[in-house]
Amino acid sequence: MTRVDGGLVLIGPTANVCVDCAENARLATARAPRQNLQLEGLIAPAFQPLVTALQGREHDTVIAIRTDLGLVSTHRIAPGTCCAPESSTVEETATPLGELRTPNDKTTVDGLKDAVVDFRHGPVTALFRTGDLPLATVTAELDSHTAGYGRTTSFDEAERVAIFEAIERLNGMRPRVPSALEASFAELGADQALDPETLGLNDFGDTYHPDLKFRWTQGWSYTRRKPIQVPEQVAYWAAHTPPEQRFVHETSNGCGLGNSLTEAVLHGLFEVAERDAFLMAWYAQTPLTRIKLPPDPLLHHLTDRLEELGYELLFLDATNDLGIPAVLTLARTTRKGLPQAFFAAGASPDPTRAMRSAAVEVAVDVEAFADRARENPEAYQRERLLTLLHDPSQVRSMDDHVAVNTLPEARDRYASLVSDEPPQALSTQPHHTDLKELLDHYAEDLKNKGLELIAVDQSDPHTAITLGLHSAKVIVPGTLPMTFGHLHRRTHGLPRLNRKAGHPHPFP
Repeated sequence: MTRVDGGLVLIGPTANVCVDCAENARLATARAPRQNLQLEGLIAPAFQPLVTALQGREHDTVIAIRTDLGLVSTHRIAPGTCCAPESSTVEETATPLGELRTPNDKTTVDGLKDAVVDFRHGPVTALFRTGDLPLATVTAELDSHTAGYGRTTSFDEAERVAIFEAIERLNGMRPRVPSALEASFAELGADQALDPETLGLNDFGDTYHPDLKFRWTQGWSYTRRKPIQVPEQVAYWAAHTPPEQRFVHETSNGCGLGNSLTEAVLHGLFEVAERDAFLMAWYAQTPLTRIKLPPDPLLHHLTDRLEELGYELLFLDATNDLGIPAVLTLARTTRKGLPQAFFAAGASPDPTRAMRSAAVEVAVDVEAFADRARENPEAYQRERLLTLLHDPSQVRSMDDHVAVNTLPEARDRYASLVSDEPPQALSTQPHHTDLKELLDHYAEDLKNKGLELIAVDQSDPHTAITLGLHSAKVIVPGTLPMTFGHLHRRTHGLPRLNRKAGHPHPFP
């Protein structure tokens, strides 16, 4: 299986994976169209003996020869849709107390790199380290617009986390095989399908109606204990939905990755709780009680680091009726010339873990803000940000949401979020060492509150088998979904929300 693309000679794969999988991955990484593409070129005579020697050998890799540069590289190929193995069930096991992660010896740094990092065939094309932030920071690039991020105390661990997030985002983008079911909610009914009106619809345009036809994908209701159809554009945040069928602007909100499907669903649920808690407090202007800083070295390190930069780091208890401990962090200052406020959030049954997650996000964002402003100064000009402040419809990106709320003039937006009550310790929850038991607990608790827990299995069979990693999209109808771009916000039709303000949120 030899093909020539200009000065590039590609040999293989000849086992386990087909040439179509290899070429689809290569062209997707290069962002080149596959349709009507013809590969042409001649093998340079000097390399003909090498090509002949490599032909005919059985291997599941692509051997790439750059005849113009004299370079040879080998690339492992992940099976595409046509070659993907059948999914296998994973036994749910006990997990160490407080960890909420089962052991997985397949996901060492080297194992992850070998499986998914390849500059020519991807899916992760490169790992970039940043060393001037308060934590080791790594970017796992999928393409020029999408990446996974890791922020930990060591670069090895940051690389693992970044690759994990990249896999999670890749699996959540779109289905490997688009759904064949196209129908309206009126045709399917509430017994078979999730009612889109319970998801929070767009405030600025009524594009949905029960007779609107669109594609559906199958999910599982942990509340009803039965399959349920979910809108494909909700289950996958970058689904190829025709414009006339689209009624929401979805993000990766609620996507989770785990060493089993149960673990993935739990972490997806924690993200739903984190974003819901943040937005509920922001839109309802809820005064949040400050949290006492526990004796955790990382939390004290980040608090001290921000204090040196002129910021006070506050931990606020944003736990709401979902019952999952949620923390909102606010790094604030009144020092002239500095961005005035940054926010983040975290949620976990372990309150300290929720605090760490929220602290890491906000600390890195404070220090990375200056780099972003230097790279794109026009976007951060005070005059432009004042325009966004007075015309929220101009807030269109994640960076806009953060930047506009760093203005001194935006202080009134979050002044009421900090309660005057003295700091309190976050209450702990009962520990569960069995993940299925914990998931069942949350499903039952949500049911008692009139809420439903739904998940879509987004797992890639190849990743599940080779790395033991599973992906899920979690949906709890009635909660507030995180969106970016103020005109995309989805707060319409959510009875849990008592909205008192409608300013663009500052979530990073």
